[in-house]
Amino acid sequence: MRKAALLLLLSGSLYGQGPVDGFMKKKKEFSVGLSFSNEKASKLYAGPELGSGSRTTRALSFFGIYGFTDKLNVQLGIPYLNVNKGEENDLQDGSIYLKYNFLTKENKFGKLKAMVATGFVQPLSEYQVYGGSAIGQMSIAGDGRLIVQQNFKSNYFASIQAGYFLKSNPTPNAVSSSFKIGFAGKVYVDGFFEIIHAFGGTDYRGVDELQVSSSSGGFRGLGFSYQKIGGTIYYEVHPHIGLFGGASYILNGRNAFKNTGVNIGIVFQ
Repeated sequence: MRKAALLLLLSGSLYGQGPVDGFMKKKKEFSVGLSFSNEKASKLYAGPELGSGSRTTRALSFFGIYGFTDKLNVQLGIPYLNVNKGEENDLQDGSIYLKYNFLTKENKFGKLKAMVATGFVQPLSEYQVYGGSAIGQMSIAGDGRLIVQQNFKSNYFASIQAGYFLKSNPTPNAVSSSFKIGFAGKVYVDGFFEIIHAFGGTDYRGVDELQVSSSSGGFRGLGFSYQKIGGTIYYEVHPHIGLFGGASYILNGRNAFKNTGVNIGIVFQ
């Protein structure tokens, strides 16, 4: 049964389940697709304190994955955001990642794989960086991460990954980690828990006008952190076409809207 590897760009440069997954394309295999996501919030973490603050973010994203070899894949993501029903809309941050499978080992449970990935994130437009309708933080970032995944003989899997985002000033650097369990067959289902934690940075001091607590770095210097849960379901309608849908929810955060999100999309491979 063919396994589906999904890269879901849920909201620009802030990825649900981590920016890469634990599956590899074989040499010359590829996947391309489109995803649409909608996130809504009526509350905002001003610093770590939860208060009122509303935001709607819709994103249309293109993504692609290609196997240079069985052990080396490249993936590309390009997101377009519409914030607060058109108050701001623009291309956000494009990304490109290389992922290398350096270890594959059979065990009594199935197959254990370990991968490293490195990525580059670059703003694709001069988008808005201030206020409640900001598109992003206009930060160039590098990302390095380790992914470990156990594929079980029954097509179930469990994976964990951790990474570090090195960002251009004044945006603070951040660590990212996620844990995912699921089933990968003609029908793919997963559930995940993800953490992003920024080191330092400024905080919102209030939610009405979304002012920051320090002039040092302004909105671009905000320390953005969250804890998120979510899940995805994918169905292969044809050997080369699949449809997916998913949902996510922000449990806790810092300078983050308490979003509830849904997404749908199509994959060609």
